[in-house]
Amino acid sequence: TNLMCLILQKIYDTEKAYSIAMSFLKKWYDKVSRKKEFTTLYRRGEEVYGSGYVLFEMGKYEEALDKYNEAAAIWGELEAKLIEFEDDMADDLANLRKKCQNVLYSRCFVLYKMGKHEEALEVIDSFLEDYPEDPDKWFGHGFVMQSIGQYQKAVESFSRCLDLDPAFSDAWYCKATLLYHNDEFTQALECYDMAAQHSGVKDFAFPRYSFLNIDPKPKLKKDAAGILYGKGNTLFKLERFEEAIEAFKGALDIEPESPKIWQGLANTYLKIGNYDRADKAFAKLLELDPENSQAKDHIKPASPAEDKE
Repeated sequence: TNLMCLILQKIYDTEKAYSIAMSFLKKWYDKVSRKKEFTTLYRRGEEVYGSGYVLFEMGKYEEALDKYNEAAAIWGELEAKLIEFEDDMADDLANLRKKCQNVLYSRCFVLYKMGKHEEALEVIDSFLEDYPEDPDKWFGHGFVMQSIGQYQKAVESFSRCLDLDPAFSDAWYCKATLLYHNDEFTQALECYDMAAQHSGVKDFAFPRYSFLNIDPKPKLKKDAAGILYGKGNTLFKLERFEEAIEAFKGALDIEPESPKIWQGLANTYLKIGNYDRADKAFAKLLELDPENSQAKDHIKPASPAEDKE
């Protein structure tokens, strides 16, 4: 009887071990299968989103918007599947949610390009409800507000952006431009200075400055030509002409082929009576923009009588 009990116990233990092993293998197989399914969905979303971005760059905005919506739907489906495994795949789920949010937000850029500014604002507003501390979203809100002529609201949005990120150069620049057009030149100048202070390096590329530049101490030019141009115009309005000239020169150091900067410099030289330098600046302007009416009027071809003299 004892022997029989031992045999039965052995059989029971063996079957239990087998059952546990099979259960483990099934769970492992299910996990592998699901992971493969998840990977396929994720890559499909990446592919569709990438296609949307290419279409956006090509100016095919309707098609780009469709692709962005499709990518969001794919990643939304995947997110719903991953929630079941949140404990095991918390990092993957967080990354996916971020991807999904990015593609949904990207729709505002497409809508903006399509001229659907109100719809673009709706997208941005929906994100601001969930992420009120995101400076990028406030900048986007200000930018669209500026585009539809809501200048005061745009200034408020840029200010909110800068409260959250004081080093946001583009927000300083946009705010400065709005203040300039509102004849608030002193405040605009302060904002242009902040924009220049926080602007990034123009066209920076690691190989360019590490392998190809023979200057051991290269001077990296800041991407601030537009900022300095705006600053020059503001200083001109404040009748600080010498400082305006320096600002325009700084802008030309970054973008030497910009007609509008040469025109600003030429007009400033003209204002202070430095006609020789004004002539040279207008000549350069005419070279860059042969149809510029002011340059054409300033540099008139000599008459035959003048040539004989």
